[in-house]
Amino acid sequence: MTALPLPAAPISIGTRLRPPASPLSRGPGPAEDAGAIVGEAGQHVSIILALPQGAQREVLRSLLPGLLAQAKPDVRVRILCTRHTYDRRLLHTVGGDGGGPEVRLARLDPIEAVMADGRTALANLRAEAGSQIFTTHEVLPVQALHTLFNSIWKKSAPLSARPDFSDRRRTRLVAEILGMLRVGATDEVAARALSISVRTYRRHVADIMERLDARSRFEAGLLAAELDMLPPPVERD
Repeated sequence: MTALPLPAAPISIGTRLRPPASPLSRGPGPAEDAGAIVGEAGQHVSIILALPQGAQREVLRSLLPGLLAQAKPDVRVRILCTRHTYDRRLLHTVGGDGGGPEVRLARLDPIEAVMADGRTALANLRAEAGSQIFTTHEVLPVQALHTLFNSIWKKSAPLSARPDFSDRRRTRLVAEILGMLRVGATDEVAARALSISVRTYRRHVADIMERLDARSRFEAGLLAAELDMLPPPVERD
């Protein structure tokens, strides 16, 4: 997972710290702050959704459709999800058809955050002591979040990178081949385990690497893990 270079204690100067509030509660709260951050953005909005689904104090994911509706048409919206927080139906609903937000998968520590233009941010941290939600205009924490986001964004896998192998049977075979690559099986051992010829196995590997735009088998394995394409690990007695 990616460590978050954020302060463990609440930020005092220039920061409004509030106890966690329900998105449906009345009066100022995280929901209103998040909406204001997105609505006032003039260039770009960056969102991190990495709190496990159903986690207590989860705020931003439930607000996502409303938040994206408040973004100006020419504002670039990027969203980082984990394999556990990515919701295909939700993102398609809010415009994940190519004309809406850009979405990538990454491995992250538990956090929700929304940032705008490098000037303001709201973060929802799940620390050992409980959830901490803060909104800040302070330069250092805002820059830390933006730097973190941009660094992970460059290394993460766009959803468009996940190739479509057309039918369920081939998709299953691809997953099995990726599993062989993960454990470092030789071509001969892998082909025998999958009941295909070594030549056919190598052809599939080359096709997978091309579709993933991977320069090596190792890189293909990393991309496959980010895109949740690997088969579940085999349980041993």
